[in-house]
Amino acid sequence: MTQLLDILSRSRLKVAIISYYFQEPTLSGVGIPARNLAKYLARHDCEVHAYCSGQEDSVYRENGVLVHTVGGISIPMRDSLSRKRLDYYLFESEVIKSIVRENSRRPFDIIHTQGALTKAAFIIKKACGTKWFHTFHAIEKMRVRKLDAESRRFADLVSWIEATVRYCDGAIFVSEELLAEGRRHYGRIKSKRVIPNGIDPELFRYSPLGGKNVLFIGRFSKEKGVDHLPDIISGVMEVKDASITIVSPHRPLSEDLKKIRLKLHEQQRRFGGRIRLIEQPQDQEVLSRLYKECRVYIQPSHYESFGLCVLEAMATGRPVVAFGVGGIPAVVGDAGFCVNDVREMNLKIKELLDDREGSEALGRRACQRARRFDWDTIAKQTLEFYTEVRT
Repeated sequence: MTQLLDILSRSRLKVAIISYYFQEPTLSGVGIPARNLAKYLARHDCEVHAYCSGQEDSVYRENGVLVHTVGGISIPMRDSLSRKRLDYYLFESEVIKSIVRENSRRPFDIIHTQGALTKAAFIIKKACGTKWFHTFHAIEKMRVRKLDAESRRFADLVSWIEATVRYCDGAIFVSEELLAEGRRHYGRIKSKRVIPNGIDPELFRYSPLGGKNVLFIGRFSKEKGVDHLPDIISGVMEVKDASITIVSPHRPLSEDLKKIRLKLHEQQRRFGGRIRLIEQPQDQEVLSRLYKECRVYIQPSHYESFGLCVLEAMATGRPVVAFGVGGIPAVVGDAGFCVNDVREMNLKIKELLDDREGSEALGRRACQRARRFDWDTIAKQTLEFYTEVRT
């Protein structure tokens, strides 16, 4: 019996997914796709191991996935941004050891990296001959240009680390726009495929519109357009009985971002309960409820390769007003509004808040469009790409 189980396990595709962010609640949008891909690959009979950051070293099973958490260490540095960067790279060093140990039990068929951390996979590919796939959620060396001045200090380091992706066996881009950008910077990668992010249909379902509430979800980062939030809030406050909810967890903040956060707190004190600020990461169940409570979802990003929160809002039946950057127009299509500046955004927000019937019609169209992006289909597309490159 033991021999039979061993033979059966050997026939299953063994996949390692590396993502610093994975556990809920997560600060990064990369963690959500990594988590869902792992879950749905496991449903398609893959042996999936996820390597992520955690409070301590541990191994546990969740949704059919064996999750390996790498505990951090105390880094005695005053500069919080430098400390966080160093933590990322120490994480990768520990991941190499953890994967090599697991690889000795039965070799991995696939290493699949998500986000900006690629050093570990590059070393394992070279040392063990494992096929390496990488999902681009952004071109990091371009994304960092949209950050605040203090974060841009690390642009050369980010570019140096990301340069290893040119050696991956297969590259996945979450939008056609990102693929075009990737070709300009990493044209030598032979196998490229557009496979979008998706939504979990078990969690994000259509619900009737809520009251006159506007919702924004995104890291407290310049790339997400948080510098526009004070002006957007001012516009929303001009609409009778309207309110706004901002879910914007943050890492250590630069001085520029601290000033923006201070403005938001001042507006909250002025307008009271009409402005709700949530500054801690929330799990997907909480976010699902927040989408249902809103009338309009907004995304004023400066850089957005896909727009996962946009898609989640659409799946819930919410009209979207977003800046037309990166992959957002392809996600929104004719089921929302893509605008060029804050003035246009405020006009569309007011229009939707004052027209419930029009908002409902647009929300139903958005929900229908979002159904194209389900994780079961995306997992199948990913498996097909694995097979194509491996053979």
